[in-house]
Amino acid sequence: MESIQWYLQRLRVMSLREIAHRTGERALLHHFRLARALRARQERVVDWPRYAFCTAAACQLPRLQVAFNPTAQEVQQILTGDWGALGFPWQWRVDANVWRRAPDTARLWPGDFFGTIAYRAGNPYGDARVLWEPARLQGLVSLALLSDHDPNLQARAVELLEQVLASFTRDNPPLAGAHYLSAMECALRLIAVCHALDMMRGALQQGATTWSRLLCLIESHASFIERRLSRHSAAGNHSIAECAGLVYAGLLFPEHPRAALWRSLGLELLAEQVAWQVMPDGGGIEQAVWYHLFVVDLLGLVEALLRARGERVPLPISAALARGRAFLCALGDSPEKLPPIGDGDGGFALTSHLRISFASCERRPTEVVTFAHAGYTVCRPSAAPGLRVVIDHGPLGMAPSFGHGHADALSVTVTADGADLLIDPGTYGYNQGAAWRRYFRSTRAHNTVTVDGQDQAEQESTFMWSRPYSAQVVESSGATHDRAAQILMRHDGYRTLGVIHWRAVLIKKNGLIVVWDRLEGHGEHEFELNWHLGSESTNTGPADSMRLGSDHRMVVQGGRPSLHSGETDPPRGWRSQRYAVLSASVTLRTVWRGPAPHEFATFVVPNSMDVDLQSELDQLRSMRAC
Repeated sequence: MESIQWYLQRLRVMSLREIAHRTGERALLHHFRLARALRARQERVVDWPRYAFCTAAACQLPRLQVAFNPTAQEVQQILTGDWGALGFPWQWRVDANVWRRAPDTARLWPGDFFGTIAYRAGNPYGDARVLWEPARLQGLVSLALLSDHDPNLQARAVELLEQVLASFTRDNPPLAGAHYLSAMECALRLIAVCHALDMMRGALQQGATTWSRLLCLIESHASFIERRLSRHSAAGNHSIAECAGLVYAGLLFPEHPRAALWRSLGLELLAEQVAWQVMPDGGGIEQAVWYHLFVVDLLGLVEALLRARGERVPLPISAALARGRAFLCALGDSPEKLPPIGDGDGGFALTSHLRISFASCERRPTEVVTFAHAGYTVCRPSAAPGLRVVIDHGPLGMAPSFGHGHADALSVTVTADGADLLIDPGTYGYNQGAAWRRYFRSTRAHNTVTVDGQDQAEQESTFMWSRPYSAQVVESSGATHDRAAQILMRHDGYRTLGVIHWRAVLIKKNGLIVVWDRLEGHGEHEFELNWHLGSESTNTGPADSMRLGSDHRMVVQGGRPSLHSGETDPPRGWRSQRYAVLSASVTLRTVWRGPAPHEFATFVVPNSMDVDLQSELDQLRSMRAC
């Protein structure tokens, strides 16, 4: 039933080509089922010595840029397989069910043929994304990094690495269980195991057995990816990861009969995908910053591998990587400093320690940069070092389903010296409850205006929207002697209600931020302006006056203010800083009920500043008048 409902929803956005592709996939499942039955009767023998990757004395993969300086506690966790599963505890142990037991519910996922397993939202087992996290085997990369970091720990690291790999390959036969549900997961696992074994190749204690296991994994995974590539509306970061996995398999194991096909298919499809998934200004088409980091890191891995093996990097890949890196470096100085715009599951291309997309990150010299295609303006005022303002005026997400986008048109986030002042609350989870999924994607969960309690677009399912909005920058003024940026925007997400939302933002070089909202239209409405505040924010008297961090204050005008924290009916005052981790925060909600048009005014003011707020607001109003 779950699969039928999903297909009925997706049919509305599928092209005829995609419908034909999906029909072929259903037929392919019967082939996979037969292949699994035949494989179960055959004993697999792998001639590993004929593969140069397995016999080479020197490392075959490039040395990557990483940030690895673990604490004593982190060292102990790595060495005991205590790697976690996103927001849930998980530790490897000698247990046939360790890969099947759901970290979030403790239930056992089926070990049957993968094509029969229900895994989408509402399944009886748990969140598949949580289950998949440790099975990416990126913990093996941490073991290899630890061995390189402290050679005295190498023997223990190698022993655990070989035990974990043996456990996974033994207890997850090809095409059986939840770890074959996603071709992307197979690709990430393939890449991680190759890097981990390459780094530890000189210290393996069970070399012949371990290399044989690797080759069985490569063949089963690459063959599966080849036939299950994410295409059409299911493309996105999944297809990028799958292509990267095929490139790795094809380049590192050229002796395999299908290696040339894997290599060519992976590179050709990757070049095709990044040409439109990485926008001309470097932003990501999914409108999800964390997934864009994931994509750019994968491109960096592919480029590094090609160069290390003396191969030409296709121009679409190198160009997309360059512009993607520039975009990420404009938004943040490291993965941890990126604003959590859109969906993010906390997953990585190879390891949380990878810094391949920030290795040569240099801050742009200008005070403000606008990414017109992706739809973001980033401002770092020169006279207010450490202040970063990000304005979102982009589209909802990747058509036709817009799956990883949030209804956050014209939202504004602010950080000062690394501290969050005005936040994007994040994602929380994909299968942690339908109400939570709806809330964290909603307009109400972002720093913008909600009209009549509705989202700017229509939530259809866990990863689907309809009635997408259009947002645009109407006017953008450059820097002056005292101004860093001034921008006027609008979106039409409430056009069916007869309302257009205009927002103007003024950012002064001294750190003053003014936000003016005007809701134009007709009829009676409830206008609700929400500001989601960082953890250091407190009330300083009236509800419309807040202390933001240690150095700023905020004043909101235009309605009846109220403070909310940790409320559940309906959800208000929450944030999620890690996938599946929920914590109470503070939301300043300002509501006005009456006829349109209506205005709100918000001021974020450095404590050291005395300012004529009305004069600054009038300056913004003049933009709309023009």
